[in-house]
Amino acid sequence: MAKRERIICFDLCCGAGALSEGFRSAGAGILGGIDINSQALASARRNCPNGAWEQMSIEQLAVALPNLNGHPLRAANTLLAGLPCQGFSRAGKRDPDDPRNSLYKHLLEIVAATQPDYLVFENVLGMTTAKNKCKLEALVQGLQRIGYSIAIRILDASAFGVPQRRKRIFLVAVRAGKAEWVFECLRPSHRAATVRDAFRGLAGTRETARLSHVFMNHSRKVRVKLSKLKPGGPISYRRLVWNETAGTLVSGHRALPVHPRHPRAISVREAARLQGFTDAFLFEGSVSSQIEQVANAVPPPLAKAVCSALGRYHAYGKRVRGRLFQRLFKAKNSALRRRLTNLFRQIPHRRFPWRMTKDPYRILLTELLLQRTNADLAKTVWRPIVDLVPGPREASRVDLRSLGSLTRRIGIRSRARTIKELGRAICNRHNGQVPTFFDDLMRLPGVGLYIASAIRSICFGKQDFPVDSNAFRFVSRYFGVRLRGTKSEGRQLREFMSGLMPKGYTAQYVYGFLDFASQVCRPINPLCGECQLRKTCRRNSRHSGY
Repeated sequence: MAKRERIICFDLCCGAGALSEGFRSAGAGILGGIDINSQALASARRNCPNGAWEQMSIEQLAVALPNLNGHPLRAANTLLAGLPCQGFSRAGKRDPDDPRNSLYKHLLEIVAATQPDYLVFENVLGMTTAKNKCKLEALVQGLQRIGYSIAIRILDASAFGVPQRRKRIFLVAVRAGKAEWVFECLRPSHRAATVRDAFRGLAGTRETARLSHVFMNHSRKVRVKLSKLKPGGPISYRRLVWNETAGTLVSGHRALPVHPRHPRAISVREAARLQGFTDAFLFEGSVSSQIEQVANAVPPPLAKAVCSALGRYHAYGKRVRGRLFQRLFKAKNSALRRRLTNLFRQIPHRRFPWRMTKDPYRILLTELLLQRTNADLAKTVWRPIVDLVPGPREASRVDLRSLGSLTRRIGIRSRARTIKELGRAICNRHNGQVPTFFDDLMRLPGVGLYIASAIRSICFGKQDFPVDSNAFRFVSRYFGVRLRGTKSEGRQLREFMSGLMPKGYTAQYVYGFLDFASQVCRPINPLCGECQLRKTCRRNSRHSGY
């Protein structure tokens, strides 16, 4: 196996270098970066002294780049871009005409000129609002014209071990393969960190100037006011809660939240810990500048997770398009697509109550019930269970004894706990809405390769074929290949079969295939004489494993 190429980065609009810090901690090389803030650059320079950190705007760099043949930027295979977010942020004016909102145009110029292997762009959620989403769309279209594959996700830092709920948009662009694969390689943390975890070992009453652990000199009147604050509260004065994850830090008014125990705002170091910085990362500049640097930063553990996903990207792509995919791909053509589409549309469809809905949650619930269960048996409890847990919020609060009494009828009593955990996850991570992305679905309790693809194809019209034993059996028989039923083969079959799906009626295609596998291409005694594919099927080949 070829040695994996190291990720080498250059950071545009780098700020204090938080994005670079996360990538560096994941093993990437950092060549430097640019920013217009001299104090933030001083912090970046202090923590990564080998990098070339320049005080320069992205506009100036785009103009000068044709004459900068030896610039470190040209040696990078990965560009990091955390463009200014003040024009999009809820903490700012959210002015769609803010000149900073159009800096993406200069980013496109730089990408077109340097052609890096990867671009990692991050910004605030405000970039997706009706007023501003045109900027994001223009960036995506511009990168696609240059020849990049694009994928966008909203990532919450708290899902990656950061003791703060902080959501950011991440756009990943890749020159080869599918950008979607990068997010499928993400590895979230399984433990939520709290404020107590963040502040552990840091004295609450003793300052340490070297670490920027210095307390604000509040007046007596303010201290009295802060001492009376209850946990939570508005952005300007909100008290942190020891055993909870902190809310999003903002730099508005350069005011940080209140310590959970003491009548004071938290220090820069305490804020940095809430952002996931280690104590080895030191900040330069005035206190107000340091507060702004911390509050505007991308949590380094989140950046580290994205970098690690990039590092796994090539190996993942080779698994998805491995030997089996390459062998099957030779037979992939429009004639085969037409034959399968016509067959799956004409096959007599079975009637089940869940086929009358495309509600993502109900289909997700149905797929959990159908795991290792006969469809006709699942049908007997489907309606009572849907009535008991009609949505994620009801599922998150359901009495397990009541739900278990229903699932026990079909021999899957333990599935009740999974349904409850699923409801909680959808509410906590996705605001009560079933996510549309494959990688987000795969991280939900009880969801695997088949269910994630089924939800996308049935509910969201995506060309994402759900692979189960039926798919393995059909492919093995039709193409005459011996399959072992491994996860690797499953991902390759998903990639191949998804390419054969028609646009527009993916749900009918999936249901048609399931009915075909149940009625014709059966596990035992298949009705080959009645199959419309018998002339091209290689079932009798000596290579067939089924």
